[in-house]
Formats: sequence, structure tokens, C-alpha cells
Amino acid sequence: MTEVEIFWPGSLPPAPALEAETALRDIGVQATCRLQPVRRGSEAVVVLLTTAAVEPFFGAFFERLGGEVWLGLRNLVDRLLGHAGGHPAPKSVIFKKDASGAQFVFTTGLPADAFRKAIEIDPGPERSQWTWDAKNSSWLRF
Repeated sequence: MTEVEIFWPGSLPPAPALEAETALRDIGVQATCRLQPVRRGSEAVVVLLTTAAVEPFFGAFFERLGGEVWLGLRNLVDRLLGHAGGHPAPKSVIFKKDASGAQFVFTTGLPADAFRKAIEIDPGPERSQWTWDAKNSSWLRF
């Protein structure tokens, strides 16, 4: 079973995180939302994928949402980054595989191509961080 933990900044209204948690549970994902104290002004949401069988990184998880896999990824990121009702919202969503694996950082305003290409990447088992390079329309590994 796919397991997901959403670590949400406690200083922000929790509604988007709780809605994402419910949407994930509705498709059979074991999801947990945890409100976290904000450290050093962080406005990032961390989505921890704790299933070892996610191959590649996003594919097996987001295919459950139906339709094209990249659209499921984009919809979840948009839900978590939403600015509904003029309330403060996070500025980034970090998807992290297990406690020591790869991380993908999604920010507001990413093009559809960023989500399509994220689905295609197999980051491997080693620790790495990936961020979108708008100039070259590709993911960069750090």
C-alpha cells in the first residue's frame, strides 16, 4: 500500500492539506497530515512518500488518480499551493522518497512540462535534490 505523510506548516491555515489528505485517502492511499511548527520562516510543505515500491519516483503513486499521471501530480501540487480565500499559502512543495532518498521541489507557476518531465525521471536510490530550471526546461539534480 502506498503511504504518504504531508508535513504542513502550522502557521498556515490547514484546509488545503486536510483536503489533499482526504483526496488521497479517497483513492486508496494511506495519507496522514501532520501540522508542524514553523522553523526559520519556512513556508514549504513536505510530502513524504514512504513506499519502497514507487517506480519510478511518481508514476506508481499518481497513476491511482486516473487520467494522465502528470496531471495527478500537478493537481495535488496545485491543491497544496492554492491561495484560496486570500489566505497565506506555502511557496513550495517538496516530495521526498523515504527518509534518505531523492527530493523534488515544486514551486508556484511551474509549466506543465515540469510535471510531465518529473514523471519520467528515475532519480535512483541515492540522496539527491531536484529543482526545475526554467531557462533550460529541465530538472536539475543537486
